[in-house]
Amino acid sequence: MHLNLEPIGIIKKVANKSEILIYSDFEQVIRNIVSKIGEGAEMGQKILVIHKNNSKKQIDGHQVQVTKATLLERKGNLLTISKIEANEDSVIDVRLDLTA
Repeated sequence: MHLNLEPIGIIKKVANKSEILIYSDFEQVIRNIVSKIGEGAEMGQKILVIHKNNSKKQIDGHQVQVTKATLLERKGNLLTISKIEANEDSVIDVRLDLTA
């Protein structure tokens, strides 16, 4: 089955961490996260990032990948997270990791 998923943001590598820029049309995703954990309580939260893998080395044929990360900081619609193996990947969704 082939699905076309609209990205809600993009992942960028920055030094020893990664940043997720959520597009302004999808700021509701961030508001949902903040409403569940409280304003200012974001630091250290475990999240799941669902993203389209744009790597040329992708050999298993999967179109999306789910990566666990730690939320380090939030400034508006910019999420700074622990370093993940993704760069220039399209973000499909960001969720709290409820198993953590």
